[in-house]
Amino acid sequence: MNWKGTALIVGLAVAGAVGGMFAGQYVMQPRGPALPAGTVVLEEGDRRPDAELKAVDGSVSKLSDFDGRPLLINFWATWCPPCIEELPMLDALHARSGDTGVQVIGIALDDPDKVREFLAEVPVKFPMFLAQPGTVDLSTTLGNARSVLPYSVLIDADGRIAQRKFGAFSEASLNEWVEAYAAD
Repeated sequence: MNWKGTALIVGLAVAGAVGGMFAGQYVMQPRGPALPAGTVVLEEGDRRPDAELKAVDGSVSKLSDFDGRPLLINFWATWCPPCIEELPMLDALHARSGDTGVQVIGIALDDPDKVREFLAEVPVKFPMFLAQPGTVDLSTTLGNARSVLPYSVLIDADGRIAQRKFGAFSEASLNEWVEAYAAD
């Protein structure tokens, strides 16, 4: 292949990556995937499923383990710059929430080894889980039918989907988003 062919391929790859970005969001598939027949995509107000979560360290939890306090679930990937940029804000929210405020967990939609390598270099204190292989991932079930990253869901203390956010938080938008659910 000559340099013009290489340049064309690189140009198309860059254009595709830029075209997939929109307002701090990375679209995993430009038009969103066609969902398998029978896929349930929950709405705000719906009860969250009791999904099993596999932690980066191999331990297993369930979403119900976090019941009783609001829970912010952040779906992210190591290859997603807006995801990486908001991790320190989420870690700060986790730290200031203590044992009574909004809980924060992350679920990486990424290769487990890449996630472990990344977290070894950029550690966070909030619990981190790995997306489980399957036809439909938990982010889709929790409302992310467009496959956008980052994607966040706030589950209220009763286990219902309170809010959903496509794209990255700013410090102000994160604080505003969880303010109504923070402990007094």
